[in-house]
Amino acid sequence: MNDFRAVMRRFPTGVTVVTTIFDGVPKGFTANAFSSVSAQPPMVLICVNRQARSHPLISRAGHFCVNLLRLDQQSIAERFASHEPVNPFESIPYTTATTGSPILENTLAYLDCELAEEHTAGTHTVFIGTVLGSGVRDGAPLGYFNASYRDFGCLIP
Repeated sequence: MNDFRAVMRRFPTGVTVVTTIFDGVPKGFTANAFSSVSAQPPMVLICVNRQARSHPLISRAGHFCVNLLRLDQQSIAERFASHEPVNPFESIPYTTATTGSPILENTLAYLDCELAEEHTAGTHTVFIGTVLGSGVRDGAPLGYFNASYRDFGCLIP
């Protein structure tokens, strides 16, 4: 198990904040277990630990938004990763689109998704979403590697 974790820490990933609305209240968490699934129809997946407080929210809400963070948004990643009982949306502006899930302002990109499938895999659930809307902005991505936030040194388009 420790070897597996050591290997996976060495796989560089981007950083996202996954959001939804549940009972009219915005909810979100930081995640890096995210990937594209299909281009036709456009679909993505997120993996969420079943022990996480946010786990049942995606299933119950039936929709989510994946917000890809910019290099200068590490504080947002940390805020949504915190287990403190504070509202991570406090003072963070957002809009909504088709699903009503929060789209955090000034992120690098977003994917507004309707939940299409759920699959149990070990300790996690793989949520697959059909992309109903998306958007991009200029900037460099916030990276994660070996348990630390990173600058991948990407050229800004």
